[in-house]
Amino acid sequence: MNQHTEATQILGLLHKLFYTRLSYIERLQFIRAKVPIVKFRDKVSGAEFDLNVNNVVGIRNTFLLRTYAYLESRVRPLVLVIKKWANHHGINDASRGTLSSYTLVLMVLHYLQTLPEPILPSLQKKYPECFDLSMQLNLVHHAPRNIPPYLSKNETPLGDLLLGFLKYFAVEFDWSKDIISVREGKALPRSDDYLWRNKYICVEEPFDGTNTARAVYERQKFDMIRAEFLKAWGALRDDRDLYSLLPVTAIVKKMNSL
Repeated sequence: MNQHTEATQILGLLHKLFYTRLSYIERLQFIRAKVPIVKFRDKVSGAEFDLNVNNVVGIRNTFLLRTYAYLESRVRPLVLVIKKWANHHGINDASRGTLSSYTLVLMVLHYLQTLPEPILPSLQKKYPECFDLSMQLNLVHHAPRNIPPYLSKNETPLGDLLLGFLKYFAVEFDWSKDIISVREGKALPRSDDYLWRNKYICVEEPFDGTNTARAVYERQKFDMIRAEFLKAWGALRDDRDLYSLLPVTAIVKKMNSL
C-alpha cells in the first residue's frame, strides 16, 4: 500500500469516524507525514496511540524495540523517564518539529550500546536471523522469543544512566558529523547522501535506513533541543535530584506505571 495515497485516504475516513462516533477519546489529530498517522488519547486510561495503515517497517521495529525493552531491566524505566522529561519540556512532538517518541527510544538504545562497557548489544548484528527483512510478517513476532537476556558487566544504577544519557547528548555526541545507528550499535559518520545532508539530527531507522529525526528541520528547534539536554544535565549533575527535571506528580505517575 502506498503511504501517500491509500493510507492517507483510509486514515482520513477513520479520523472522521473517530471524531463523530467515539466519545471516549480525546486529542484527536490527523498528521499527514511521510508515514501518515491518526493520534489520539484514551480518556479513561490516559494511554496515547499512533495509528497507521500497512506500515510494514513499523511492525518490524515494534518487535525490535520490544525485544530491547525486555532484554535488560533498566531499559524500560530509563526510556519512560526520558520520554516524560522530553514531553514536559516540549521536545517530544514530531508534528511540531521536535523529537518523536520513537527517535527518543532509539537515542536511549544507542547510548546504552555505546558505553565503554555496553549495557545493550546490537540485536540485528547479534541475531540477524531474528530480524531479517525478508521474514514474512506473520512470523515477525515469533522470531525474538528465544533471545536470552543480555548479561552486561555494567551495573550502573538508573540515576547515573539518566545523568550519562543527558551528558552524552549535551556535550559528547557530535551532532554535525555522526548518525545514531542502533542497527550497527555505534555512531556512523555522515555520508553526503540526501537523507543526511544538511540535517540537524540524524537517527537511522534500523530497518529501512531513513532518518527518523527528519521532523527537526528548523535551526531554532534543534537549538532548543540541545539547550534542554544541556540544562537538564547541568541541573541533575549539580543537585542529583530528579525533581529538578520533572514535577513531582509526573515522576510519581511514571513510577506507578512501571
